[in-house]
Amino acid sequence: MFATALRCRACHHTIPISLQYHCSICNGILEVIYDYESLGKSEVFHSALRGTSPYSGMWRYYPMLPLKDPTNIVSLGEGNTPLLPAPRLGRLLGVPQLFLKNEGANPTASFKDRPSSTGISIAKEFGVKQVIIASSGNAGAATAAYAARAGLPCFVVVPEGTPFSKVAQALSSGARVIFTKGSYSNSYQLAHAAAVSFGWANLSSTFLNPFTVEGDKTIAYEIWEQLRHRVPDWIIIPIGAGPLLVGTLKGYEELKRFGLIKRLPAMVGVQSEAVHPIADAFAANKTIVEEWHGNTKTVASGIADPLIGYPQDGTLTLMAIRSSGGQCLVAPDVATLEMGRKLAQTEGLFIEPTAATGIYGVLSLRKQGYIDSHDLVVVLLTAHGLKMPEAYEDVSFKPPVVNTLEELQVMLSCKHI
Repeated sequence: MFATALRCRACHHTIPISLQYHCSICNGILEVIYDYESLGKSEVFHSALRGTSPYSGMWRYYPMLPLKDPTNIVSLGEGNTPLLPAPRLGRLLGVPQLFLKNEGANPTASFKDRPSSTGISIAKEFGVKQVIIASSGNAGAATAAYAARAGLPCFVVVPEGTPFSKVAQALSSGARVIFTKGSYSNSYQLAHAAAVSFGWANLSSTFLNPFTVEGDKTIAYEIWEQLRHRVPDWIIIPIGAGPLLVGTLKGYEELKRFGLIKRLPAMVGVQSEAVHPIADAFAANKTIVEEWHGNTKTVASGIADPLIGYPQDGTLTLMAIRSSGGQCLVAPDVATLEMGRKLAQTEGLFIEPTAATGIYGVLSLRKQGYIDSHDLVVVLLTAHGLKMPEAYEDVSFKPPVVNTLEELQVMLSCKHI
């Protein structure tokens, strides 16, 4: 409705709204631009902010999204996820004002429902007959579900070794799943080549598709509402290529543009100890992110992206972190699993290890003195723990077998239980 064009983030060349993946001039990353002046004056915009929009979930913010015709919305009820105070975990980490945005409450149990809903809706509006996505698991599951909802055939390309619980979701939605050897980058290259060759819509959850990132920014609008217009001091997000972080920041930038907030939150990206090209560049004070070559095996498989073939994605995320006054750090696997367990034990939330890197980010930044005890901190919990329950398996644990009340009393009297 108010989206006017696609613009290159590098050279600022603009093209009409269309299914394009790169700038035709410099091969740069494209983003959707809007007529913000008209949008800010429109009744539909103010209706969305008042909560009187005719649409629900993240599509309450339909005027701020790039879809032209709302009849093309493909939704499963995504968005409007809980923002939960975490007092017990907050006391443990020394951050009393800790909040958790539970994206695992989305229909396919991850934040990927937001970009998938946006991307499939746009594909439907463009009249695309088939979609493809490269995924480390969650995006493939989400895209397959929304493609099924829209009646579109879907190919999902994932690295070998992707947890079967994630692959099973895509298969159950009728998608054709293809494995590639090596890292996520290999899946990315195959999906992109197929999309270009066959005219399919590529919904790979990097910055390749300029429309999917727009779905991510709805998180900012929701947090703004849920915190009653307070701006967090820090927002902590697990990142591979980083579209979730960049998209969330764009949402806050729009809120500031409309005069609804006066400052931006500091954005924190957390990467895995196995794959951390953006964190490396941040620590070395570099301006460009380089491809990551080497081992990519980690419990945080959702962010194990070496950026081979598209390091500019990492550079864009690096720029976003720095522009917000944020931080970028690395989470060790052992500490990640420990934080996942601590969250479940203190707040009752079961999250996949990738999401648990964000909890480690709070611990690390608090210890380093970046986060103060009075700061308002929001962590995006990117996916439910049932996406990868085997990561928390303890092979040494053997539950006792008890058949009678007497046996239970004997067990309870044992001091070692």
